[in-house]
Amino acid sequence: MKLGLSTAAFYGRFETEDAADHMQLFPLDTCEVFLETFSEYTPSFARLVREKLRNLRCTSVHPKGTGFEGELFAQSWRQRQDAETTFRRVLECAEILGASYYVFHGPGVVRGRMHPGQIREVRPVMRALFEEAEVHGVELLWENVSWRTLQTPEDVLELRDMFPDMGFVLDTKQANQSGVDPVDLAKVMGDALKHVHVLDWTGEGQLCLPGKGCMDWGRFLEALGSAGYSGAVILEPYGSMGREDEPLRESLDLLRRMIAEVNRT
Repeated sequence: MKLGLSTAAFYGRFETEDAADHMQLFPLDTCEVFLETFSEYTPSFARLVREKLRNLRCTSVHPKGTGFEGELFAQSWRQRQDAETTFRRVLECAEILGASYYVFHGPGVVRGRMHPGQIREVRPVMRALFEEAEVHGVELLWENVSWRTLQTPEDVLELRDMFPDMGFVLDTKQANQSGVDPVDLAKVMGDALKHVHVLDWTGEGQLCLPGKGCMDWGRFLEALGSAGYSGAVILEPYGSMGREDEPLRESLDLLRRMIAEVNRT
């Protein structure tokens, strides 16, 4: 396993290109670039971020999917066309950045709870998205998100049945907010698990950096190791947790020590 950090850690403190530059101060194997808005979905901006990253590898690109991903499944042709244009632009950025993965949230639900298989357009849309991503040498990975359609182990199994070749992102904080044990998600994702986002939480449910909460990181990382996971473990804190470097560095150091132990065994 490799240790990484998302540029989202510095949201509100630095703009994306400056966040990429600031990454140089941390001992990282890789990183994730969080593209924050439409004006960042351009080849020129991707080249700027690539320059700022220097020799640090970008494993994944994560757009602000709430701005367009839901419209990929819309009934309106024009909505779908605009969303597909944005999707292609993000893929172009991912290709320039050398990213292997696009982190996908998928359709949202305004009211109630909807499982992936209940979305009428999910099959043809996803097939088209997979094909477009492949053109750019990028793999589309669906992430569990507590306020989107993929939340539970049952949802993962449903998607794996529909799309046997689909890959997944496991997000520990989103699992907790869905009332799901991240280890259970790791088990059902199995060899389709390609990418991991990590964050901790307190007993009261407040999000915090790993090592400051109650998440059993040893158990979780051992579960990943036992499943043969060898991808990136990306620390993805929200902006308020990235105001100071030292807490981030302490959390990364903790994760690195624990990952090294799992890698050895």
